[in-house]
Amino acid sequence: MDERDHTRHDGAGGTRRDGDETRRGEGPGGRRRANVDVVVHHTLAAGVAVGFALLVVGLALTVAGRGGLSTFSLKAPAAWRAALHLRASGFYSLGLLVLILTPFVRVVGSIVAFAAARDWRFVAVTSAVLVVMIASIVIGAA
Repeated sequence: MDERDHTRHDGAGGTRRDGDETRRGEGPGGRRRANVDVVVHHTLAAGVAVGFALLVVGLALTVAGRGGLSTFSLKAPAAWRAALHLRASGFYSLGLLVLILTPFVRVVGSIVAFAAARDWRFVAVTSAVLVVMIASIVIGAA
């Protein structure tokens, strides 16, 4: 058999030989990229799921007569108190807060993943992104 019989496309625009352990995303920097992708995926999925669940609970409480649809958002401590008292406004506010904070948590998770991979260039770039995000919140609140 010649080499062509053992070669196939790997789906990433290249080829690999049967039995070759190199997979898409592995190799120089590939393992790092896979770890960061997993962190980003899980963070975004969890943030959206939790935020959505809180909003759905708020809607269910509204339908049950435990508060109306909010036209404003409570600050975090007031939202916690309202949620503990099963008021819809607390769940709406917490759901929105989780959805707003999800990108921040994702960026922090990326910084940790890049630091674990000792990729200091991406740690610096991602840290700069976090600083810009925080600055936008501070400037927007002023």
